Amino acid sequence: MSEVQYTAEGVGRYYDVMAQFYQTVWGDSIHMGFWPDPTDATVSMSQAQKNFTDLMISHMGLQPGQRALDVGCGTGRPAIQLARATNTHVTAISISQSQIATATGYARESGVAPRAQAQGTGAGSANATDDAPTARFELVDAMAMPYRDGTFDAAWAFESIFHMPSRLQVFREMARVVRPGGRVVVADFVTLRPLTSEESAIAYPAFAANDLASLEDYVRDLKQVGLTNISCRDVTANTFRPSNRATYRELQTEAALGQLRKAYGHEQADAFRNGWSAIEKVNETLGYVLIQADKP
Repeated sequence: MSEVQYTAEGVGRYYDVMAQFYQTVWGDSIHMGFWPDPTDATVSMSQAQKNFTDLMISHMGLQPGQRALDVGCGTGRPAIQLARATNTHVTAISISQSQIATATGYARESGVAPRAQAQGTGAGSANATDDAPTARFELVDAMAMPYRDGTFDAAWAFESIFHMPSRLQVFREMARVVRPGGRVVVADFVTLRPLTSEESAIAYPAFAANDLASLEDYVRDLKQVGLTNISCRDVTANTFRPSNRATYRELQTEAALGQLRKAYGHEQADAFRNGWSAIEKVNETLGYVLIQADKP
């Protein structure tokens, strides 16, 4: 367990403060990318992130017109991509005010904002028909969602569970709001072995993590909330490691460093660059998995 426990508000503040950092080094999305060939340095972080979202979408099993939930939506790009790719209605939640504002803006620009959120942005921003895909963004704590039982056909948590004060409680809530016959998909960091105190001191603050756990812990909790047909795919070599390499390369560029210095000051910008290089120390300790489960 981490020595520093992050409340929901604390995680929200983390992303409010770190928004410019992630925008600078990762672009519009705040999640790692997927490289089919991990050695292919010609694939940009932005393209790799889209690749990963496509992979997540392929596991959701959605049909046009159905409803999906995105738990921990970041800047909203994955939810928008999900809605448009599957022609579905996506509700996406975050505890960061700035993320909800950013995501809602992107939804308006993309033409998938529901009418209520598209008002005032011009006629072209609202959906033309009720059958058009939508992505709605709401300030909601994943530990206590306001949605009725069985509201959604599928739900995903895309690189967000490690932030949660209780992984089991979030899985319980996801299982509750997904209908029988629906699906839950999770992409997240896992520990490959117990972390040393030095590794914990690097990993937990770097990712604002509450609990970095093993794959076995994830599977146990998913089973405990009643999910079945659990399948797991280790994508560490395609995600965590090439994403770290791409981030480190970007932080060495004068363009990125200049933007970070402007936003945070010279001392903090240099700390970001040096801090990410320290993540190399946990590169062989942390893995990344994609998990699919069904609600009977």
